[in-house]
Amino acid sequence: MKSYKFKVKRNAKFEAACNLTLDLCRELYNAALQERRDAYKINGISINYHAQAIQLPQIKRIRKDLGGVYSQVLQDVLRRVEKAFAGFFHRVKEGKTPGYPRFKPASRYDSFIYPQKGFKLAGDKLQLSKIGSCRIHLSRPIEGWIKTCTIKREADGWYVIFVVEENQCRFFPKTGKRVGIDVGIENFATLSTGKPIENPEYLREAERELKTAQRKVSRRRDKRSKRRRKAVKLLAKKHQKIARQRADFHHKTALEIVRKYDRITVEDLNIKGMVKNHRLAKSISDAGWGQFTEILTSKAESAGRKVSKVNPSYTSQDCSKCGARVRKTLATREHRCISCGLVVHRDHNAALNIEKRGALASGMVPDGESCEPRIPH
Repeated sequence: MKSYKFKVKRNAKFEAACNLTLDLCRELYNAALQERRDAYKINGISINYHAQAIQLPQIKRIRKDLGGVYSQVLQDVLRRVEKAFAGFFHRVKEGKTPGYPRFKPASRYDSFIYPQKGFKLAGDKLQLSKIGSCRIHLSRPIEGWIKTCTIKREADGWYVIFVVEENQCRFFPKTGKRVGIDVGIENFATLSTGKPIENPEYLREAERELKTAQRKVSRRRDKRSKRRRKAVKLLAKKHQKIARQRADFHHKTALEIVRKYDRITVEDLNIKGMVKNHRLAKSISDAGWGQFTEILTSKAESAGRKVSKVNPSYTSQDCSKCGARVRKTLATREHRCISCGLVVHRDHNAALNIEKRGALASGMVPDGESCEPRIPH
C-alpha cells in the first residue's frame, strides 16, 4: 500500500462544501462519543460501531442536513469513534495512562474519508459524491488501484490523499551490503561505515520566528476575532514548513540508504520514554527518529530490502571489536577500549554494534563469532 498526496486547486465552492462536511462529521463524532459515554454512565451499557451505524438512516430522517454527506463518509466517522475507544481500552489493559476519548473542537477535526466509493479521478479532475468536483495539482502519476480517498484541511489549503494498492514493488539491484544505523542528536545518524549524517535541526533554526508568531497569537485575547485567526494561521504555517522540511530530509536520507544497502539494522528505541528527559526532549522531537524509521522501513519494503530492529541496550558502552563493556557518560563522545585499544567515535562504535546484532539476529553470523568492524584507517 502506498499514499499519494496532492494539493487541491483553489475553488471557493468546493472548499465551502468541504467545510460544511467537516462540521457535520465532527458533530456526528461528538454525538457518537457522548452517546457511548452516557450509555455506560447511566445504564452501564457498552455501545459498539454496529449499534451506532444502524441508527444512521433514522438520524438522517431527523437531521436533513446529514443527507448531504455521503453515507460511507458518515460510517467512517463512527469507525473513528470505535478506534478511539479501542485504543482507550487497550491502554487500560496494558496499564498505561488511558486517555479517555475527547470531544473534537473545530480546530482538531480536519479530515474525512471516502473508504471505498463515492469518488472518481479523471485526469486532474476529482469528483466527490455530495460535494462536487475540483482540480488537483497532479504532480506525479498514480500507479496501482486507488482504495481510499481522504480530504484533509491544512494550514495552507486543502489536500487529497489517495491510498493505493500497488501492482508491483520497485526493486533496486542487490548490493550485498549491510549497515547499522545509530541515530543521535550531535549527528542525526551515524552509519556503521563511519559516515555521519548531519542533523539539520529545523526546529532550532526556526525558533526565533516561532516565538514571534506565538507572541502574536498570545496578544490576540479575543479568540473569536479575525486578527487572532490570522495569527493562528500564520503560526500553523510556520510549524507546517518545519514538518515538511523534516519529512523531506527523512525521505531523501532513507532513499539514499535503501539504494546502497540490502540489509539495514536500526535500534528499537522507546522514544516516548526518551522524551521524558526534558533536557533532550526538544532535540529528540526535532530529529524525528520515529518518522525516519517508518519512512526507511516503508521504502525498504517497496525496494525489496530488509530492515530489522535490535535491542539498543549498551550499544554505546560495549566495544564493537572485543565486546568489553566500557562505561561512559553521554558527554563522552569518544570510545576508548583498554582491552583491545580501539579508539573510535562513540556513535560509530554504536553503529557497528547495531550492525553486528542485526547480523546475528538474521543468522548471517554464527552466535559467538565476531563481526569484523569496518573501521576506516
